[in-house]
Amino acid sequence: MKTTNKIDVHHHIFPKEYVEALKEVGIEKSIGVKLPKWTVETSFKKMKENGVKIAMLSISTPGVYFPDVKVPDDFPEVLARLTNEIIAETKDIYPDQFGGFATIPMLNPDAALTELNYALDTLHLNGVCLMTNYLGKYLGDEIFEPFFNELNKRKAVVYIHPTDPGVEFDSGLGMPNALIEAPFDTTRAVANMMYSGVLDRYPEIRYILSHGGGTIPYIAWRLAGIEYGQKDKKPPIIRTFYDFLVNGEPSKGLQHLKRMYYDTANVSGNYAIKTLQDFAGPDHIVFGTDVCISKLAPIVTKNLLKQGDFNDNQLEKMAFTNCLKLFPELEKYYK
Repeated sequence: MKTTNKIDVHHHIFPKEYVEALKEVGIEKSIGVKLPKWTVETSFKKMKENGVKIAMLSISTPGVYFPDVKVPDDFPEVLARLTNEIIAETKDIYPDQFGGFATIPMLNPDAALTELNYALDTLHLNGVCLMTNYLGKYLGDEIFEPFFNELNKRKAVVYIHPTDPGVEFDSGLGMPNALIEAPFDTTRAVANMMYSGVLDRYPEIRYILSHGGGTIPYIAWRLAGIEYGQKDKKPPIIRTFYDFLVNGEPSKGLQHLKRMYYDTANVSGNYAIKTLQDFAGPDHIVFGTDVCISKLAPIVTKNLLKQGDFNDNQLEKMAFTNCLKLFPELEKYYK
């Protein structure tokens, strides 16, 4: 496998305009970690360190919503538009090196649809980045139904990134949420989407999950069982009996989880890498670094080669081929 051909689906930027806007309302950390400094040269440096050809830019948590912080009424909408235009401009200047995911003001249903249409149709971004929850409302909440309906019509790519969990999940451990709650909140979000039936109602959406899917590969069998006990819905008796008694597993629930794509950001150690390999399979693993936040990305990248049991074909799929299925518009840069 070449070392410079990767597509990085997990590449965060922190434009000074975004950071300054956050500081004006008193926000200076992302999941308990101080907001890093960023310029486009920072991205180029990190891309070279990790053998990345194309980076899919996104705004990380906290996004455009902040618990217990008073902001102007239109602050999320204005900030989402600002960051989307910055990503689009960067992508337009360097089209063979950057793609991008849109930030969406999800708690305003009308504005969310407006921004989705603008980001995909006018700015030509490659998909959307959704936080796992918005002020405690997880992605299966009914307020998001019109948005997911539109995503489904578009067969859109949705990259899901964790943010601070709702206050009811705050255990008071006294440590930054980035250390432990990030992977758990990705798991919560997917569990919530399955429990609410979102994954059944909108099967055309293509998902990328951060950090190897959080804890999903490890607890997938248990998590998949949620499919048979959804909110306000009678259990599907025949399907339940067939899947568990004939197949010996929650087959339909597992199908939902195995259709998703899992990035490699912060996935390291042969136990973690091999669990992800066994669960997701070679066709649903995509490369991610978690820069410009993670300082350990080069080590994690090297460990994928050293600790994973990948053959050359599987490494190529992880590096870029699987992503080209999601983003065929990038194929021209690989000819």
